[in-house]
Amino acid sequence: EKRIEKTAKSMTQKPLEEEHIQLFFSDIQPLPASKVLIQLEKENLSIDDRVLARELQLTVRGQEKIGIIGQNGVGKSTLLAKLQQLLNDKREISLGYMPQDYHKKLQLDLSPVAYLSKAGEKEELQKIQSYLASLNFSYPEMQHQIRSLSGGQQGKLLLLDLVLRKPNFLLLDEPTRNFSPTSQPQIRKLFATYPSGLITVSHDRRFLKEVCSTIYRLTEHGLDVVNLDNL
Repeated sequence: EKRIEKTAKSMTQKPLEEEHIQLFFSDIQPLPASKVLIQLEKENLSIDDRVLARELQLTVRGQEKIGIIGQNGVGKSTLLAKLQQLLNDKREISLGYMPQDYHKKLQLDLSPVAYLSKAGEKEELQKIQSYLASLNFSYPEMQHQIRSLSGGQQGKLLLLDLVLRKPNFLLLDEPTRNFSPTSQPQIRKLFATYPSGLITVSHDRRFLKEVCSTIYRLTEHGLDVVNLDNL
């Protein structure tokens, strides 16, 4: 009897292969490669009255892929929030954002389908359901509140939202943190092949090496360029 229970349990578990994420950006209109989007000149990074880092110098161009590393608590997410504010002020930028805390962006009381839907038209809903099915969302998961999903499923939802919105610049805060090892190569490929620019905070060395062209280390003294080979 125990053997039968064990067999039944193994049949209901999803195989690891199903964790693979087949998502790609398409129809992105990249920003001009030489266009300067952000120019920080000896600026301080503060939270309330506390200065986290001094004399930040950073130039961000339209198709650059920039990684930011640093010790916990040094202010990486605060820096990302500052950059988000600067980018949001630019009319030509359609910004895609993936926060470390998914709840900052997801509306937990909505279903995945309702969250992703803009017009509510039948064709759009079918397209969304097809995408969600390809990411191994069951039909009930598509209809349940987002708060009931696992961290991995919520992460997939944010990735799909980025792909569907077609932004021309991305800000990513620890984008690989909730995904299984089998999903990691696809996530690296998704962002490595993104045709426009991005800035990412990450502890994932392999992700940084495969996706980013320039990496900075944030310390209390500012931003220093890091050699990719020394990661």
